[in-house]
Amino acid sequence: MKKIKTASTTGRQHVIVGNCIAAVSAAETLRKMNPQDSIVIIGEEDVPSYSRCLITYFLGDMITRKHLLSHDAQWYAERNVELMLSSRAEGLDVKNRQVMVRQNGKNKTVSYDTLLVATGSTPIFLPAFPYDPDGIIGMRNYADSVRLKSWAKKGKKAVIIGAGFVGLKSAYGLVKQGVQVKVVELLPTVLGRMTDLEASARVKARLTRHELLEIELNNSVIATRKRGDGYVVTYQDGTEEACDFIVASVGVRACTDFLKDSGVDIDRIVLVDDRQQTSVDGIYAAGDVCRSRHIVTGEWIYNAIWPVAAAGARIAAANMSGEKLTYEGNIPMNSVDFYELWITAIGNVQDEGPDVEEITFKTPAIYQKVKLRGGVPFAFMSIGNVDGAGIIRGAIVGKTPWEEFVRRPNAKVLPVVNSYAADPAATACA
Repeated sequence: MKKIKTASTTGRQHVIVGNCIAAVSAAETLRKMNPQDSIVIIGEEDVPSYSRCLITYFLGDMITRKHLLSHDAQWYAERNVELMLSSRAEGLDVKNRQVMVRQNGKNKTVSYDTLLVATGSTPIFLPAFPYDPDGIIGMRNYADSVRLKSWAKKGKKAVIIGAGFVGLKSAYGLVKQGVQVKVVELLPTVLGRMTDLEASARVKARLTRHELLEIELNNSVIATRKRGDGYVVTYQDGTEEACDFIVASVGVRACTDFLKDSGVDIDRIVLVDDRQQTSVDGIYAAGDVCRSRHIVTGEWIYNAIWPVAAAGARIAAANMSGEKLTYEGNIPMNSVDFYELWITAIGNVQDEGPDVEEITFKTPAIYQKVKLRGGVPFAFMSIGNVDGAGIIRGAIVGKTPWEEFVRRPNAKVLPVVNSYAADPAATACA
């Protein structure tokens, strides 16, 4: 078994398992703070780091491969970072501080002084739709996008299971390629974490203007079977449908398999403290593989979005370098556009109860809602106009009382604020 220990003046070696935004953000910070140390990135894929947020745009030919691959070989070379591609971490020897790696059919061990777990997450498959590389896959990485692109020929039909963020973006990309797409969702809404019933209806109406896209809510896939070159899907309502391929988009699970028996505390995701350190000394985690703290409530949450991964990784890297920094936390938020209809959501827009007050603004083109508790905004959603989203995010994070916020001049960019200021009674309801 080959052992890998890169030479360095100080003898310290920082190893990062994973090659996503968390990995490259950590590597950048580590190199700035430790010019002489060794840095090794262990990446399971065969390409350098890229923007996962953009793979559905690559699928739909809205961007090129060059645009997608954000960090080329030169980026790693300029920072003296050793990049191990096609390398899967399969185990961890905490006592001897070594990662067991399988690279191109060969076993290797990589020694570390500090270790960052940045392995991200992977799509969930169920018995009703098991993974099949020939026709049932998720949409999570570059290889998935390339495979779907090769299947996405005009006249083909796809079924997407799940109308969440990734499911709808995948549908959007496939439709751009001329594929007939049906999205099926168990819930009564699309983008369930970002919308309510009215917002969902507006998004669905915009998407299904395209003749190739159908969205069916309140239904689910209970079985799939192979037939010829394609598949037959059986739905909960008893109907069946033939298709050429299937995309599973019902959720993700953290990639923690290689940490088994390592002593790292895991409860579906890696448990870290506010310094991004795990329960094992010298081992840190960042990104979709671990938890983070809600900046407003102080609760531990799972918030698998790009900015959280990057911020957590920078904190982890600083602490791997000997600092004692804490991550202040984050808030759930996301934004997306379909056919020039922008949708954004900040905070827990699904939170309801007798103590929740709602402020709404509606026109045929715009729908906005702010949720308050005790007169303080804690969530915001907007369809059709996302101007001022950063401003209201600041109010939510800062726990600014609504009546104080609406008097601020910069808040007037939000239609819901202007409407409320003109007629509070017309927009507020408990």
